[in-house]
Amino acid sequence: MAERDVLWVLNPAGQRASGEWIDDTLRERAAERGMLGKLWRAADFPRQRVEVIRAADPFVEVNDLFYRRGWTDGLPIVPPTLGRVEEMLARAGRGRNDSLGELDPLRGLATIEKVAANAVMAGCGPEHLPVVLAAVEAIAEPEFNLRGVQTTDENVAPLLIVSGPAAAALEINAGFGALGPGWRANATIGRALRLVMNNIGGGWPGAVSLAGLGSPARYTLCLAENAAQSPWPPLHVELGLDKSESVLVVMRAECAINLTGGLEEIASVMGSATSAFTMLHEGKVAVALAPYVARRLAEKGLSKDDVKRRLFERGRMAAETLKHSWLWTTIAGREGWPRWVREAVERGAAVPAVRAAEDITLIVAGGDLEIPQHAYFPSWGFPPCRIVKMIHVPR
Repeated sequence: MAERDVLWVLNPAGQRASGEWIDDTLRERAAERGMLGKLWRAADFPRQRVEVIRAADPFVEVNDLFYRRGWTDGLPIVPPTLGRVEEMLARAGRGRNDSLGELDPLRGLATIEKVAANAVMAGCGPEHLPVVLAAVEAIAEPEFNLRGVQTTDENVAPLLIVSGPAAAALEINAGFGALGPGWRANATIGRALRLVMNNIGGGWPGAVSLAGLGSPARYTLCLAENAAQSPWPPLHVELGLDKSESVLVVMRAECAINLTGGLEEIASVMGSATSAFTMLHEGKVAVALAPYVARRLAEKGLSKDDVKRRLFERGRMAAETLKHSWLWTTIAGREGWPRWVREAVERGAAVPAVRAAEDITLIVAGGDLEIPQHAYFPSWGFPPCRIVKMIHVPR
């Protein structure tokens, strides 16, 4: 008989407060959707905290088991062994059984240990756990509308923006390739949140989450603000916090739209169909502005608020265009829109992408070259969402 190695791994799946495992419900949903050909091990696991894996290559065995149980995002995972999870918990600053809340739609309890196990699986280092915990706390807030995000047929994903000294300390990329690939922190922090959403909240794609095409942002959408190359105060200071503090800002983003140019080009995208759901739900959007363009605007005397006002004023959709859009004619009709949208259409005026300039979150991010390359993040869902969580890094 071939020599067999042993791994002791933590179970990353969600349990409700009643003790029920959410995977039993997920298996039923997967069966209804004809997905058991792939997920044939769904809900097939020892009903205990720790599982012992014995195999000639336990890394391969864990990856195959977890994939067939629906516990991965399709990419290989790091086995959540007892040792790795304990090392992660040492940076948590709270007890393993403390809960961050119930995660929709299946209301699994996001205990610190469960979150740590999923963070290990995503490839996080222990130093990244405080950001992951802040992200989980944010999506558990009613304002985030996790049930809607998990069950909609749209492709919405959490957008994670780190602002403050923790960004550099944790090597969260804000410069070249901030939206990937190439940086462990950006990739794994966002990925950990997605695994938590799937494994503890129950947002299995195709079974519960019915997003039509999905999105690369549903693997990870995490970046830092490039405060070092910004001519303006950083985001966390703009939000009223001290320079020494670090925060995670969490928003709902339907996608990340790359564009090249100046404010006119950004505004033209904001005033397009990409913002239709933002208008419908009175959402909040984000813009990542290239350092080169930010400096040129600041040299002309424009503040960050000035830039947001210009984008608000110019990022508008013609009333006739909105009236002939799919959302207007098929889903929402006239009465389904916010009053400020209806009133603008009745006047024949162009409709802004957001209700007010303050609903635009503006950060500087990207490489320090003379390249005007930006990203626009339209929103989806209600209520308006921009959640700020402190990042607590224990010594």
